Amino acid sequence: MFSFSSVSRSSTFKLSFTPAYKNKTAARVDSRKRSNQKEKKSPISFFTNAFIGDAGIFIATGALIAFSIIMVYSTTGVLAAEKFSDSLFYVKRQIFAVFIGLVGLVCLSNVKISFFKKYSHLFLFACFLLLALPYLPGLGHAAGGARRWINIGPVHLQPGEFVKLGFVIFIAGFFARHESRLNTFSQGVFKPVLLLIPVCAILLLQPDFGSAAILAGVTLCMASASGSRLRYILISGFCLSVAAAILIISSPYRMNRIISFLTPWADASGKGYQLIQSLIAIGSGQFSGVGLGASQQKLLFLPAAHTDFIFAVIAEELGFVGCLVLICVFLLFFWRGIKLATKYAEDTFSFALCVGLTLLIVLPALLNMGVTTGMLPTKGLVLPLIGYGGSSIIASLFAVGILLSLAREFKKSVS
Repeated sequence: MFSFSSVSRSSTFKLSFTPAYKNKTAARVDSRKRSNQKEKKSPISFFTNAFIGDAGIFIATGALIAFSIIMVYSTTGVLAAEKFSDSLFYVKRQIFAVFIGLVGLVCLSNVKISFFKKYSHLFLFACFLLLALPYLPGLGHAAGGARRWINIGPVHLQPGEFVKLGFVIFIAGFFARHESRLNTFSQGVFKPVLLLIPVCAILLLQPDFGSAAILAGVTLCMASASGSRLRYILISGFCLSVAAAILIISSPYRMNRIISFLTPWADASGKGYQLIQSLIAIGSGQFSGVGLGASQQKLLFLPAAHTDFIFAVIAEELGFVGCLVLICVFLLFFWRGIKLATKYAEDTFSFALCVGLTLLIVLPALLNMGVTTGMLPTKGLVLPLIGYGGSSIIASLFAVGILLSLAREFKKSVS
């Protein structure tokens, strides 16, 4: 549906609304022949494949992960010392999650995209299996009225984070299988939304409104990018928005979040407390911040300072400059991901998957920043690759691993 074509030899900029792969059929066939040839692999190449995919994505991911460890320590030192008598408690767990995520990233960067395409239909079953795990006796874990987690020894995992990744792979396969009919309402929008509804319904039961909203948004963006008509996307988006509004109105808990978002000062010590403390943190940072580690709001004033509201502490400690740099890193990730899709993708599956994986990182980041700054109501979303949360960071690194695999195969196809 959309793509940004490269500058032509005559230095004339052109904006194209057709993915580049649709204009390279012959080259695509030739690249498939090359990709089917057996590759000579060495133990070293297994690890280096993650580094040769796309430098921009790799650098952005590395910078975000390194910054994550720094900020998790900054936001949790006092809390961890008071709660566990170990100021490094949360940092150790975050580093462990990063390690698991990086192992998965390296492994997934070596998996051929043809594998995901061939078995994409199975990922929907995997999604339902993951969603059922929190309800199993002895395995599921409930906290704060939500049942989103499973216990694996001392570790709590949130399957919903991996469901988003699995559904993106599945729906990319759906778009590839129905490529010729994506401009119809049935195949382009109706069936994808029909497949999305039961997944989102279970997420809402847990309840996990944020993950359901992210998954719906990413799915519609993938549909639009793959060739679905814009008017169908807008109609579906409107219908889903109406459904979301009904769910919010019918839930006192969600309505309280909306009220606290619209009028936080009406109940400054109650419903609006978290948002007000977040705004105080952001305002305190001004242009250059109060200094790394010098935040006052993280001293048990701002709830969830190390998870959902870590961006507020970043704004307080590093100011407008630090926030701008962080946003630029996310924009670099977005630019490289979309460029891979529009310039190098060889088929609908690769194109849709590339767009979906990129948005799985960037869209939650955008929404999290909106929540923290008071532009959006609270959704319970962690800042991807930054905020504390093992499941989020592992799933995000898995997504990056698949993106790097796509980038590596794209490079081989044009070499």
